[in-house]
Amino acid sequence: MTDDTKQKLAIAGGIALVVALAGAGGFYFSQRGDRGTEGAEAVTTEVSEAQRVRDNKITLARDYYAAGEFQRALDLLDEILIADANDEEARSIKAEVLEAKRVAEEAERREREEQQRLLQESLSQNDTEALALAAQEAEAAARAQEAEAREAEAEARRREAELQIQQQLAAQQEAERIRREEEEARREAERRAELERLSREERQKTEQIQAAISNARQLLANRDFIRARAELEEALTVELQDTQMEDRLHGEALAAMANSYMDEDPESSRNRQTALQLANDALRRDTELWEAQFTRGRVYYETERFDDAVDAFESASLLKTDDARLFYELARAQYRAGEFRAARGSYEACVRIDAGYPNAYYNLGITNLQLRDTARALEAFRFSVEVNPRNHAAFYRIGTILLDQGDFQGAVEALGAAISLSSGDARYHSRIARAYFLQGNVVEADAGFDRAVVLEPGNALHNFNAAVVKLERGNASGALRYIRTAIQLDDSQPSYYFTLGKIQEDLDNDTAAIEAYSTAVQKDNTYVAALVELGRLMDEMGAFDDALTVLDAAYRLDPSGFEVNNNLGNVYLHKELYDRAVGSFRNAISLRPNEADVHYNLALAYLGADRLREAEATLAEVVKIDPRYWRAYHRLGEVYVSWDDTVSARNVLEQLIKSNPDYAGRAEVESILDTL
Repeated sequence: MTDDTKQKLAIAGGIALVVALAGAGGFYFSQRGDRGTEGAEAVTTEVSEAQRVRDNKITLARDYYAAGEFQRALDLLDEILIADANDEEARSIKAEVLEAKRVAEEAERREREEQQRLLQESLSQNDTEALALAAQEAEAAARAQEAEAREAEAEARRREAELQIQQQLAAQQEAERIRREEEEARREAERRAELERLSREERQKTEQIQAAISNARQLLANRDFIRARAELEEALTVELQDTQMEDRLHGEALAAMANSYMDEDPESSRNRQTALQLANDALRRDTELWEAQFTRGRVYYETERFDDAVDAFESASLLKTDDARLFYELARAQYRAGEFRAARGSYEACVRIDAGYPNAYYNLGITNLQLRDTARALEAFRFSVEVNPRNHAAFYRIGTILLDQGDFQGAVEALGAAISLSSGDARYHSRIARAYFLQGNVVEADAGFDRAVVLEPGNALHNFNAAVVKLERGNASGALRYIRTAIQLDDSQPSYYFTLGKIQEDLDNDTAAIEAYSTAVQKDNTYVAALVELGRLMDEMGAFDDALTVLDAAYRLDPSGFEVNNNLGNVYLHKELYDRAVGSFRNAISLRPNEADVHYNLALAYLGADRLREAEATLAEVVKIDPRYWRAYHRLGEVYVSWDDTVSARNVLEQLIKSNPDYAGRAEVESILDTL
């Protein structure tokens, strides 16, 4: 038994003795005072006073009985029966108390035997450590096998999704090829039928205009804008007898010319103005010209008149329902106008027409993310990399979604593909590093964040992440350099100062750690984690009052926090406010029932409050949670010593020495055993 424990037990015993003596003394002096009265009146008073004292003892005995303090109740009843052996009420109550005491002692005996059994089981577990270790290894292997099975299942799902996407994409592309061939044949048949009804001269002029427009479109495809416009200007000089046909063909030429200015340089205000003028002129010739509406939409989009652009593109889409580019541009305008659901529908129309349209699937994925539909976004990004296997941005998005879904291996694979295609993007390295970190691969995480910092040394977040991982790896000095850089780049983040505090603690710079935690709290006075760490560190340094002030503030912010209650309990324990410590530790245990350290500290609080039965039960719970928690056996032995239960004390302490011959407190334990 430690000197501190002996002192606590001696004080507790002394207080109990003083209370007992005070009670007996009070009764004795009351009797002496009664005997000092003389005369007949005095005799009557003495008889009445004796009855009152007897009644008070009966009442007090009943109270002790109800409170479970059986011996004190029996002592009072014996006093009554010594004075009057025929007091039936006292005799009846005594019988009840004796029976209740017997039942309670029997229950206590059974409880102690159960605790002894549990202790023996815990201690015997230490004698079979090899078997326990083998069982743990088997369990770990089973968990690893289960994790591998889950990963294999996830991989199978990814491969199945990719195969399905490939099949769907192939089917879409084949359907698009057939549709285009059929559309081209239909148009050619319509053109020939129309030409056949015209006179020979009129047919030649019509063919001349159509040939000029066709030649111009080929030149425009090669970005030969000057010659293309010359062809279109030539087409506009040809007049037809059929004014309706002339307006339609001249309008088509004007629309093609308008579009050429946007293709040439959409950022030129002069080109945009000319294109809009030509498109409007074309629509005056023929309101059914989709290309003119399309060009108007392009002009409005470039000038950020997105609502007008949407109207123009939608008008074009009613006239031309099979042009992928038209629906792509419509979707872009709808997205910029904030019409995300409409944009999704237009992107889907685009890829239905042309599954290989550049960036359509990628933009569809971004739109689905905007709509918080990650399942459809992931599918779209997977289509995107099937269409374009070099789309590193799509691989990055796939990796980000899988990371958020907890598929760390899938995220690593997708982000690795993004990096292999574009190794100079710091975001890719930072995100794959996070995936590695969550996967438990801190070595690769460290390397990834380092590469992100090299690529973007002025990014505070990259430096912060690098510091966190280096601290995790035990490289506090390396972490210190990165966190200081992060703070230099952005000193507004409380979490940066909090991490600085953790690093300084790891370097044994407690004063600097307190300063860092204090700065974190100054920047955010609701930062519970910083308050807890600050309070804990103050407690460890012996500044109990300051620690209590800080942790009280943390408790007001987060009364159900485990760390808050646990550290508050420690401060109360150190300040010898044992009942408050009990309350805080109980709160902490309700949040994390299997934390052996908290149970042990609760037992210390019970010991400090002289609540030995509760301390015994709590220490038994400690060794049940952790059979190698040697200090709990030591304290339990001391509790048994305080009860003069030498058999239980010797059993526990001898088993402790046997199970752990190198126990740090062995000399103290042996000293206790020598006294038993």
